[in-house]
Amino acid sequence: MYRYYRKDSYDVMEYEFDSITEFINYLDDTPTNIEAWSDYCLESCSKNYEFCRTHSLQEAKDLCKYGYHEEFNRLVELKFTLEKYIKESHMRRRQHNYYVGYAPDVKSYLEGNPLSMLNKQNPKRNHIDIYYNVAVLCSVTKSQVFHRGAITLSVVEALESMGFSVGLHVFSMSYDYSQIHYAKFHLKRDNERMNIQKLFFPLCHPSFLRRLIFRLREVTPDINSNWAQDYGCTVDDYTIRRIIDLKDNDIVICQPSEMGVGGYDILEDANHMFNYINNFTSDSIQFSHIEREERQKQKQLIS
Repeated sequence: MYRYYRKDSYDVMEYEFDSITEFINYLDDTPTNIEAWSDYCLESCSKNYEFCRTHSLQEAKDLCKYGYHEEFNRLVELKFTLEKYIKESHMRRRQHNYYVGYAPDVKSYLEGNPLSMLNKQNPKRNHIDIYYNVAVLCSVTKSQVFHRGAITLSVVEALESMGFSVGLHVFSMSYDYSQIHYAKFHLKRDNERMNIQKLFFPLCHPSFLRRLIFRLREVTPDINSNWAQDYGCTVDDYTIRRIIDLKDNDIVICQPSEMGVGGYDILEDANHMFNYINNFTSDSIQFSHIEREERQKQKQLIS
């Protein structure tokens, strides 16, 4: 569940949780690291509702365990709107010789080749890995968190409905000086269809980071007192790829600002995220740009 190791120039504090229940139970059962936080307030228990969008740590735990339903209908409308802007290019099936097929290969037949029929090979099901970092800057707004998460969930579900296998890897990664705090959550297995209700709170609500992940940092055994001052800084796409050893075609959902997510117009934010994701996907799947006229038409449905 927890290990501490050196990688590149960082000391990495890594957690791995197989479920939300395991995560919440760990928070409940593990005491605060008093040595690191003795001179500082615990941000997980902050009274700042505007920052966390929950009134208490316990409220955040309950929403995470039992479900967050506010704005869920908005997510469903967004999903239906975005699905039609995901287009699959035609993958040509390779022609090859086989014992059976759709037409004879006269040349092979005359040569006595038993593989004298032309057949077409079905393309293999494509797999896409998406790595979603829930850690964001303190200046990121509730709307930016919601837009980034909702668009990601919509994209994953749309890809799955088209027959793609999608690995959605939810994690939190931040750093402070020479330490990295890294927690990964197995909320969706590679061969498991996505449950958007289960993932809605972790991806779309600020309290998953600003109460629950903050609480995880407060109970981490090897963390130093520097974290208590600002709870760490966000890592960029490049650092994430180095620490997790990602492949070039893996997609990282990183800071909203890096992806052009402003939190004002969700369809415009979708365009920016589509452009970002297209850089990592093959020609077999690309995301269309939502034109201005169509954005105006659809905006009433999801705003």
